[in-house]
Amino acid sequence: MARALEERVAILEVELEALRDREAIREGIHKYCQAVDRCDLEMLKSCYWPDGYDDHGFYAGNAHEFADYVIPCLERVDSSMHSITNTRFQFEGQRCACSSQWHVVHRLAHDGGFTDFLHDGRYLDVWEKRAGEWKILHRIIAGDLDRWVHTLNIRQALDGPNDPLRGCRGKDDPGNLWFDILKHRPERPAVDDLWTGFHQLSEMDRKS
Repeated sequence: MARALEERVAILEVELEALRDREAIREGIHKYCQAVDRCDLEMLKSCYWPDGYDDHGFYAGNAHEFADYVIPCLERVDSSMHSITNTRFQFEGQRCACSSQWHVVHRLAHDGGFTDFLHDGRYLDVWEKRAGEWKILHRIIAGDLDRWVHTLNIRQALDGPNDPLRGCRGKDDPGNLWFDILKHRPERPAVDDLWTGFHQLSEMDRKS
């Protein structure tokens, strides 16, 4: 009985370690997305080992140098949003081959409003565990589909120019609030027509 219990505990410990590793990698993937969307250079570099490699198609080389290159590029667009789904893992010792499907929107501002670049594909990674920490050792991307979408500048009609919960780059982004969100308790009058901005967009589409 005691031996069977010890064997069961050993199996559970192995399974628990595997779950911890998966969650650590998943957290790293999400941290990468936050870093590029918020243009946080140091956070982005922390996702890769210093000798890591990244081939994004438009850049291939050292991952930290990629971070130095791409953050200024992202700062020139109005906003971006990276979303992750369908993450799968294959472990081999202290390494994990990982595939994640991404959906990215880059919003470009211009006089006529915005043009959104929608981009879908997969991150094909090898993560490596060093001293108990998982980071990207090698990343390539597989692009699957792209499209451009033109939208009107209806931001003010939708939520006003000073909405404190609109995402932005830097320390003022509401994603940095964490438990300080408890201090955010504004009282706002209800909007007369929540869908005003969308009605305007629909009307313009019918006239075009």
